[in-house]
Amino acid sequence: MKIENKQQYGAIDIMKFLCSLLIVSAHYVTENAEGRINKILEYSVSLYIIVVPFFFCCSGFLIFKKIFSDPESGGKRVLSYCKHLMIMYGVWSVIYLSFKIAEWMKSGASSNSIIKYLINSIFYSTYKTIWFLPALCVGTIIAYFLIKHIGLKKTLAVAGIFYLIGALGVSYRFIPEKSEILSDLLSKYDYVFVSTRNGVFNAFPFIVMGAFIAQRRDSHRGKIAEDLIPCIVSGAMFVAEAFLLKFKFSAPNANTLIMLLPFTYFFVSLCLDIKISSGKWLLWMRKMSTAVFLCQRIFLSAIPAVWPDGVIASVLNGNPYLGIVIILFMVVALSSLLVFISQKNRFFSVLC
Repeated sequence: MKIENKQQYGAIDIMKFLCSLLIVSAHYVTENAEGRINKILEYSVSLYIIVVPFFFCCSGFLIFKKIFSDPESGGKRVLSYCKHLMIMYGVWSVIYLSFKIAEWMKSGASSNSIIKYLINSIFYSTYKTIWFLPALCVGTIIAYFLIKHIGLKKTLAVAGIFYLIGALGVSYRFIPEKSEILSDLLSKYDYVFVSTRNGVFNAFPFIVMGAFIAQRRDSHRGKIAEDLIPCIVSGAMFVAEAFLLKFKFSAPNANTLIMLLPFTYFFVSLCLDIKISSGKWLLWMRKMSTAVFLCQRIFLSAIPAVWPDGVIASVLNGNPYLGIVIILFMVVALSSLLVFISQKNRFFSVLC
């Protein structure tokens, strides 16, 4: 099979970096400035719901592009990939756990809250946002196992069903909650697994989509015009779906929209259509997108939870426009430092 030159993935690196900044902005607005900023800006940053699917799909494309080119080494590639992800997750878990312990020492913690934290750490994530890493690992393993044993087409069908189940636990939760039995079942599920937005019901479907794109592009080279129009149309449709869920059904979360599936497919395909020459700046963006994604919580929630009252709060809860600029600056500055250190010392490469 012909393998595309890495320089053709430049648009992916650029978009991942921009998406990482978008999700930081969205988290800040949602948690600290909702209702205090211009509605247009507030709705604009809510487009962050495209970020995680995009990351999952791109990761699926990249890993399965390699696997399809050399199926015999597929198992070893997946094992090595997941090992890298879990080491990275372990390091960041230690970093955030230190903040969590400091928070408990400052504010106190009940035995129930500690037990709940331990359960969440085992079945979901040790801290907000970094759930992406174990989810990516779990999703990749499931995708590889099913594709190997039942083929890509059947795995796509299974992935679609899993995504719909996941949507019923998040954006479309109001449907099962109409049933007392299903509502009680969901509550029990959430206590242990926190959310259906995880490796099984969220990462797995988008990773399989990435695998499908990887296989399809061996026989079909997309053109920008072929993917741009359906990308715009499906994008408009997922926005309409989000508004419908919010204002008609009062859904509190729009992270698992149905129309995110076709949009993500065409969005990733469109980025692959755009050819950008390789360069060190693209590698920097690639690493920055990971670093920004993983370290953002240090400033958004970890430090504010342990810092003396009023110091960080004045930044987070003050002027929202200034606050978002300061948060982005601090996150990008720390991420740049981490990328620089990782390039100088291999020991720190697991950070990004």
